[in-house]
Amino acid sequence: MSTIYDEIERLKKDLENDQDQKLKIALFGQPGAGKSSLINKIVGRKVANTGQGTDITVDAQIIEHNDLILVDLPGYGTSKFAPNRWFEKFEPEQYDLFLCVFSGKFHESDSTFFKQLKSKDRVCLFVRNKHDDIWEDGKEIAELEEEITQDVQKQVGTPEQVFFVSCRRDYGLDRLMDGIRQSLEPAKRDKYVRSAKAYTLEHIEKKRASCESMVYKYAGLAAANGLNPIPGVNIGVDISVMMKLFTEIRTVYGLTDDRIKSLAPTLMPLSKKIIDFASKEGVILLLKRYADKEIVKQIGRYIPFVGQAIAAVAGFGMTLSAGKSYLEDCHTLAEKILEEELSVSSR
Repeated sequence: MSTIYDEIERLKKDLENDQDQKLKIALFGQPGAGKSSLINKIVGRKVANTGQGTDITVDAQIIEHNDLILVDLPGYGTSKFAPNRWFEKFEPEQYDLFLCVFSGKFHESDSTFFKQLKSKDRVCLFVRNKHDDIWEDGKEIAELEEEITQDVQKQVGTPEQVFFVSCRRDYGLDRLMDGIRQSLEPAKRDKYVRSAKAYTLEHIEKKRASCESMVYKYAGLAAANGLNPIPGVNIGVDISVMMKLFTEIRTVYGLTDDRIKSLAPTLMPLSKKIIDFASKEGVILLLKRYADKEIVKQIGRYIPFVGQAIAAVAGFGMTLSAGKSYLEDCHTLAEKILEEELSVSSR
C-alpha cells in the first residue's frame, strides 16, 4: 500500500509532466493567407504579428500560450525554401497537428506539402480563411464553398474537409475549434480545451470538466503538504499550491486582471470576488468558509484522483471544496462574458 509521501510525489510528477508536455500545432500556407490572424483567434488575443508575409523570412514565428505552442511556418516551396531543406530544418514529426491555411485559390505547393505530411502520418486540417471575401456574381455562398472544397480534394487526391472561417467576423471559428479538438489524440485534447479561446458554451463546459481534474490534484497536494496552519481551524494547508491552482483556473478561462477590470459594471461583484480570493488572504478566507463542513464523507470516490492516503487527509475536503468554489465562480464569469460576446456578434 502506498504511503502519503508516495502519493504526494505521484501528484507532483503528474502536474509537472502535464505542464512540460506541450501541444504543438503548426500552420502553413502562402503569404497573406492570414495564419497570424488565425493564431490570434485561437488564443483569443493578439499574440502574433499580422501582415507579414512568410516568404520574407526563414524563421518560424513561435507563439507559446498556456499548454499550447502555435508555430507559423515559413512558406514551403517559396523562394527562401526548397522542399527538402524545409523538412530538414523544421522536422514535421515534432508537431501534433497541421493547419493548411489558404485564401483565394488553393496553391499547388500547399497540396504538395500536404502529401508529404500524409506520407509521414501527420494529421492536417484545411482552413479557407477570409470567408467574407468569397463572392461571385450569380452564385450562392454554399455553391462557392462546394467548388472550393472540390478543388482542394481534387488537388490533394483525398476527400478532405475544408473549414471556412473569417477572422474579421469570427465566422466558422466554432466549427474549426471543434474540428481541431476532435483531430487530436485524446491525451492532447484537454490541453487544447484549456488553452484555446472558447467560441461556444459547449467549449466553456469542456473547460470546466478539464479544470475539475486539476482541482482534485492541486487540492490533494495542498492538503497533503500542510505547511500553513489555517487560523482558527487547526488544519495545515499549503497556501502557495492553492494560489497556483487559482491562477491556473483563471488562465484557462482567460480571466487576466486587465480582462476582468474591463468588464461591464454588472459583472463587477463576481469579478471582484475572483480577484480577491486569488490573494493569500482570500485563499485563507475561502478555506475557512468550508472548514467546519463535513465535505468528504465517501473517501473512496476520490481515490482514483489523489490516492487513498491523501483522500483521507483532514484538510482535503476543505481544499477540494474551496477549489471547486473558485472554479465555479470563474466558470460563471467566463460564461457570462461569452454570452455577451455571442449576443453582440448576432446583432
